Amino acid sequence: MIFSPLARIVSLVAAIAISTTSGASWPHRNGQKARVRFLATSTLVRGTWGRSEDTCLAEVTFTSESDPLLVRLVDSYPNEAPPISGAALTSTSGTTFWLRRSTDCDRPYREMVLRTEPGDPQAILHERLSYQPQLARTHEPNQALPCYRTVRP
Repeated sequence: MIFSPLARIVSLVAAIAISTTSGASWPHRNGQKARVRFLATSTLVRGTWGRSEDTCLAEVTFTSESDPLLVRLVDSYPNEAPPISGAALTSTSGTTFWLRRSTDCDRPYREMVLRTEPGDPQAILHERLSYQPQLARTHEPNQALPCYRTVRP
């Protein structure tokens, strides 16, 4: 069956319209805007040819009315891109980021290695460091920390 040029154009426009509107209607794809306050640095993996990945313990607030949520935050980026700035890591009021929920990296609180306070240059050392952040609420060691990943432009 041969389609007329008009039918091809209409089907192409319909396919483009459906693909662009459905992508915007899925907030988990593009992430959610949140205020992030970093509490501790966990791991820093720097790659020469691949991606770099930083993991932190953070408090995340999605709306001004919601309570902060303690999370495991993973920032994965190409090796030529800069890591999160020291100012953002040490901000007491928090910094706005776009985050996406990632259930594949959820971990119990007891399994998260907390090496140093956020922005501390010692976090890159290969020796084992131990850091205990000051938390507003106590958390059970077996309590699962939800994992979020940063969404970079």
